[in-house]
Amino acid sequence: MTTSIGIPDSDLVSAALEHARAGLGQMPDDGWGLQASGLDWTCRETIAHILDDLGAYAMQLSGTHRREGWTPLMEFSLAPGRPACMFWPEEEGGTPAVLDCLDAVGGLLVAVIAGAPADRTGWHPHGNPDRSAVAAMGIVEVVLHTRDILGAHHIGYRAPAQLVAPCLDRVLPHAERSDDPWQDLLAATGRTPDSRGHAWRWDFTAKRVA
Repeated sequence: MTTSIGIPDSDLVSAALEHARAGLGQMPDDGWGLQASGLDWTCRETIAHILDDLGAYAMQLSGTHRREGWTPLMEFSLAPGRPACMFWPEEEGGTPAVLDCLDAVGGLLVAVIAGAPADRTGWHPHGNPDRSAVAAMGIVEVVLHTRDILGAHHIGYRAPAQLVAPCLDRVLPHAERSDDPWQDLLAATGRTPDSRGHAWRWDFTAKRVA
């Protein structure tokens, strides 16, 4: 059985962002309109979803006068029936613009997690995550959807065990474990042939670590 090294924190989020940037840097500038692998979204809509998650998670820990619910910022959709979002990379900028947006919005989450008090919690429909859980959710969203985007172009992507294993422990503690945390994460989130279509959800009940 694989054991994790450390807990999800700002340094681990930063490492996940850099790993994703290295993979996404292979994307052609005109490749963001393709449908992402396994999703109903385009690659651009999928990166916008990543940015929304990173920004929304940061805002869950950044304020000092929090209330239950997502931060009440208006989302928008550029086309009827398409996913709504708060962030949309400039299309004329191609892949460099996407990478700049990921760096900037991801950097907000890194900074907020690094500076948030140890006892601060955010809000999510599945509970109240502390900063280690918020970090884990952000990492999982980044690595999984990076795989979805690159898969549209038949570019292989695999997040390393040191990024994935701590996140499984923190927010998917009941996932079946093997000696391959990446495959365990894919199975836990319905991305393997045997698990496709299975429902899953975050679980914040694992031991919290300041």
